[in-house]
Amino acid sequence: MGWKSCVPCCGGGKNMRGIEDIPIEQAEEVDEQYVFLEQFPTDKRVENPTVPFLGELPVPLEVGRVIELEGKVLPYATRFSVNLACGTSQTNDVALHLNPRFDQNHVVRNSRLGGRWGQEECTSSQRNPFKRGANFHMLILATEDEFMIAVNSIHFCCYAYRMPKIKVQAVQIHGDVVISALEYRMTDAYPEIREDFEIPKITISPNMPLSDNIKDKVILPMLGNLSTGLLIGQELEIVGRIKLLPHSFFVNLQSSDLTWPHPDIFLHLNPRFLVGSGCCVVLNSWHKGRWGVEQRFPLLFRPGRPFSIKILCKREEYFITVDGVQLGSFRYQSSPHVVNTMFVQGDVVIKEITVS
Repeated sequence: MGWKSCVPCCGGGKNMRGIEDIPIEQAEEVDEQYVFLEQFPTDKRVENPTVPFLGELPVPLEVGRVIELEGKVLPYATRFSVNLACGTSQTNDVALHLNPRFDQNHVVRNSRLGGRWGQEECTSSQRNPFKRGANFHMLILATEDEFMIAVNSIHFCCYAYRMPKIKVQAVQIHGDVVISALEYRMTDAYPEIREDFEIPKITISPNMPLSDNIKDKVILPMLGNLSTGLLIGQELEIVGRIKLLPHSFFVNLQSSDLTWPHPDIFLHLNPRFLVGSGCCVVLNSWHKGRWGVEQRFPLLFRPGRPFSIKILCKREEYFITVDGVQLGSFRYQSSPHVVNTMFVQGDVVIKEITVS
C-alpha cells in the first residue's frame, strides 16, 4: 500500500454527553491535490510530512489505537482539517472529519456517508483549543464506541462512530497547518500527559484547601487529588463564579484521573445553561461501562454570579446544596471510598475547594 492522490474535504464542532448537537454549516469540498509520499510503517513516526497529506493506515483501526499529530497552526489560519477516510479517492466515505475553524472559533466534527455529509457536531466544554501561530499536540483514540480527541494533553471531545471503525483506511490532512510528526500506534491510557502540556494535579484534603496549593488562579480543566477520598460524613465545598455567557460546566467525583479506560464516576454534576437544550442541573453516574439515568433539577446558578456548591457524603447518597439551597440528593452505586479524583471542566472560575 502506498500514497495516492486524493481531493480532501473542508468543513465538517463541540461535543459533550447529554447536550444536543447544533448544526452550523454544511461541509464543503476543496479542489486541491495531495502530494505523493511513501507509506508510514506500523508504530513509527513520520517526520515533517507535506500538507496536503494522505497516508494509508498500515493496519486496521482497533480499540486502543491512536493517531498522534504534532504541529503548528499557521499565524493567519482560517481552517484546517484532519479526516479519517474509508479510502483514498475524493468520493470515499469519511468516518471522522475534524475541522478547526478560526473564522468561527469552534471545531466541527462530521462524517460523510454515501457521498452525503451528516449533521455537524460542535458542542464541547471548550470552544477551540487550537490557537493561531501556536504549537499543538493531538491524539485521536479509537475506543469501543467512539473516537476520543485530546488536544495538548486535555480531553476535548468524543465523537460516536457513524460507521464501523474497521472501514477507516487513510488519514488526510489539509489546510492552514504545518505537521512536524505523525504516528499511528497503540496506547493503554488516554489522555497521555506530555511534559510540555502537563496539567497540574492539585491535592485537596481536610488539612489542605485549594488555596494552600496554588499561587495563581485555577486553570481548567482541573484535576483534584482527593488524597483521603471523600468519606461518609465529609463535605466537599466548591466556591467559584459562573462566566458571563456560559454553556455548561461539570464536576465529577471519580475513581481515576484518566478519561480512557473510562473511570467510574460516582457523581457527575452538570449545570446546563443553553435554553434550547433545557436549562437544568443534571446528576448522573458512570458505572459498569455506561451512564445511568439522568436526574434533572432546577438551575440554581446564574451567569456572572458567584456560587457555593456543597456535597455532603452520606451513608447511601450525596446530598447537594447550592448557595445554601437544597438542590437534591444522588444515590451512589458503590463505595464512596473508591473516589480519589475530582475533575472540573467548563464555564466557571474556581476560587476555593475544601473538604471538612
